[in-house]
Amino acid sequence: MGCGGSQKPAPPKVDDDPPDPTTGLTLKDVIMIENSWKIIGNRTTLKQNAVGFFLILFETYPHMQDRFVLFKDKTLDELRTSPEMKAHATSVFYALTSYVDNVDDPEMLVGLVRKISVSHFCKKIPADDFDKLRIVFLNFVKYLLGDKYTPEIEQAWDKLLRAQTAVFKQIEEEMLSKQETQEMPKTDI
Repeated sequence: MGCGGSQKPAPPKVDDDPPDPTTGLTLKDVIMIENSWKIIGNRTTLKQNAVGFFLILFETYPHMQDRFVLFKDKTLDELRTSPEMKAHATSVFYALTSYVDNVDDPEMLVGLVRKISVSHFCKKIPADDFDKLRIVFLNFVKYLLGDKYTPEIEQAWDKLLRAQTAVFKQIEEEMLSKQETQEMPKTDI
């Protein structure tokens, strides 16, 4: 027998990885999100999936379609072939791609979410709409993955999208607070 202490500690198991304090995601969650995005957001299907997602979103929550001037008075069939819909939906899925590309870097991920949150707040999109988007997206993931879908994949995406909504709500509160203080008349009393 040799002297004690010469053994290296075993590397952490994916299942033992603690959740990130900012996102709540574990290493296992990160891997599941990245792997499932290879199916959902790959180059050959991203545009089609993006449009499909928005059609389901608007069918489920028609009031959300009305938030878009270009989509407001169009039928879902018209939107299915609309170049504007394809462009917007694709840009949203590219934003999701940036989330996935940075899902293992919480600081960068939060920065990306903050940027999107500010732009959506300025367009008067409430944080609650992001939570509705989360619900539809989780069902969409289940549909797209088919037999590759697992409850663990849903849980991982749910954590990511809840973290996004939490950041959006924080931004919304900050921006509303700023608006209130700017609108308050200043007095010397």
